[in-house]
This record gives sequence, C-alpha cells and structure tokens, in this order.
Amino acid sequence: MRQNLHFSSNSVTEGAQRLGERLRRARKAKKLSLADLERICRIHRTTLGRLERGDLGASIGVLLSVLEALHELADVELVLSNPDTPEHRRVINIPVLDKEF
Repeated sequence: MRQNLHFSSNSVTEGAQRLGERLRRARKAKKLSLADLERICRIHRTTLGRLERGDLGASIGVLLSVLEALHELADVELVLSNPDTPEHRRVINIPVLDKEF
C-alpha cells in the first residue's frame, strides 16, 4: 500500500483501512465485481481496488462517487450535517442541553 507522508497517523491509516473494508463488504453484498462498480461510477477498477485496500491517495471525490454508487452516502451525510443541531446530537448520542448559557 502506498503511504502518503501527510497521513502518517496510525488512526488515519487504520480508519482508511476500515473504510476500505466497509466499501468492499458493501460492494460484495450487492453482488458487484470491481468491473461492475467501474461501469456504474466510471472510476477505473484499479483505483477502486486501491480505495478498498485503504490507500490514502484516493481523492475525496472518488470516495464520494463510490459511496453514492453503493448507496452508502447516508453515514457521510451525518458527518457533514451541522453538529449543532439537536437531531445530530441525538444520533451521535450527545446530550442536548435544556437551556442556553
């Protein structure tokens, strides 16, 4: 796996590997090969394979395209949502305060 010096943190590397594993499981659960996914999202299967292996060199655009093609964008929407809304806090289990300070 190619390592980018900007991403030397173990937690970042491990997170990328977990994400890649999740993408692979989602693809296989839909009974798609890398070639099938390549046709759907128009991203070369070599790049898709690198993403599934946790290669940190893939762009966020590639990642979002693959998540959309696999209908797995909901979790990313949660991450991108406004963390100050009560709905977001409930989903990630942060208590909502009754009054402002």
